[in-house]
Amino acid sequence: MDNTTVIYEAAKVGAAPARSLPERKRVPAGWSAVPIGGAGHELKLTWDGPVMQRFLDTLHLAARLRITIAVEMREVLFVEAYLLDSGERLGSYDIRYAYVFQPFELPLTRTQVQAALRQGIGLRIIETDSTLWVFDGLSADDSRKFFSPHLMLAEEDQRIRQFRQRMMSLDSLQPFGWLEGCVLDGLYDMRRVGETNRAEQVIAGHLDQYVNGNGQLIYEDLHGLPSDGSFSGIESTLPIAVIAKLTPDHPLVGQLVSYWNSHLVEEKGILSAETSLTAEGAYTMGYPMAVIASRLGNDQLAQTALRQLLLRRKALTDGRDLYGIVSSSGQKRIMRNWARSYTWYMLGFVRTFMELQGSRRYAKLAGMEEVSAEFRRMSEIALSRREPGGLWSCFLGEPETGIETSGSAGIAAALALGARAGVLPHTMLDAAREAMQALETYLTPDGVLQGVCQHNCGGLQLQRGGYRVLSQMGMGLMAQLYAAVYSEPERGTAQR
Repeated sequence: MDNTTVIYEAAKVGAAPARSLPERKRVPAGWSAVPIGGAGHELKLTWDGPVMQRFLDTLHLAARLRITIAVEMREVLFVEAYLLDSGERLGSYDIRYAYVFQPFELPLTRTQVQAALRQGIGLRIIETDSTLWVFDGLSADDSRKFFSPHLMLAEEDQRIRQFRQRMMSLDSLQPFGWLEGCVLDGLYDMRRVGETNRAEQVIAGHLDQYVNGNGQLIYEDLHGLPSDGSFSGIESTLPIAVIAKLTPDHPLVGQLVSYWNSHLVEEKGILSAETSLTAEGAYTMGYPMAVIASRLGNDQLAQTALRQLLLRRKALTDGRDLYGIVSSSGQKRIMRNWARSYTWYMLGFVRTFMELQGSRRYAKLAGMEEVSAEFRRMSEIALSRREPGGLWSCFLGEPETGIETSGSAGIAAALALGARAGVLPHTMLDAAREAMQALETYLTPDGVLQGVCQHNCGGLQLQRGGYRVLSQMGMGLMAQLYAAVYSEPERGTAQR
């Protein structure tokens, strides 16, 4: 199957229903999309199949039919796939609260792939009269083929190699904000495992989707609404950490500092328009603050970064329990011991500490010892709640909620980073390696991470119900883990 080990055969859109985009929403980055409707309003796909046809008799190949979300949606939809000529049903996609750039897939047999190439495939929503927007052929652009409706063939035994390929490309693109921020951190960290030039090229390609030639943001917020030229809350600021690492004088860095100066209610650790304190803010706000402070020598911002962490330690922890969200009044706490809350909290603490520790100016700043001590405490708690096999359940200590791979990757990445930085004992790196090996079994044959709980807009029921998706965000956390586990030990700490 030559040296690629993966083939994506993009579909041609044969027919699509006439539908308008939801009010105030748009397809991101100037890309194009088509709707899927119910019976009588199907999306019809066809293939020429010249490339894929040659490999269908190859043994040990996995096949998938994929579509990718183009407009954020907050409902539950089932999309049925069927052969156009015979009407034979191939299966259905279970799509819940999906966000842009999120792929969904159906496994196919070799016989079904052959039939699809001959007959074409129809897609229709069942059980409701709704519309789902997915990316179309995207002008046959090879760099975006992953996001087009496509048939995929891949060898079964090249998963980690393909993970690196998917990660180190536009295929790992996510919506601007916390999702893309996880990916950008993963890409930046991959520089440590022999990917320096390629990583920076891929980062630039990702940012080109959101930042115009004048350094202005062009993106949609978490509700899929345009938020051009401004930050849209605490979850939108994480990507600036990597921008600041690569280009400290980028206009978005100064814009973000001004945004915090105008909107941060510092004594509460929240922005003026927000009503809750979140574990996520340790990573999406505290850590970018530390990055910018260490690059620009901003004393006030360095102190504010530490204060954000210590406020969260006080409000979100209760003995050995960690809450993901607490109301600003402190009266209501939810998401107890959610795996991704541990990820945000632990990554926020260790990365903030590492950024400031790496700066001669801030290494001895008041609060650093408290931050490192809390990180060690939480790391020990997380390790004590690991499930057999080396990963973590969706809610730590509740194995009935099932293994959750993005939280597992994030927790393990924090452990590995802490061990590399000398904050944690070396045994924590061994635990991170075990997690990395376990996560490899959750990769699709072409290297996409499975087993990720959906983003949190669906509430506790969605998180506790065992629903899992593919996610490039999860791949970004796994890349952070991969780089921390496999990078060469650092000889001393270079201080800025």
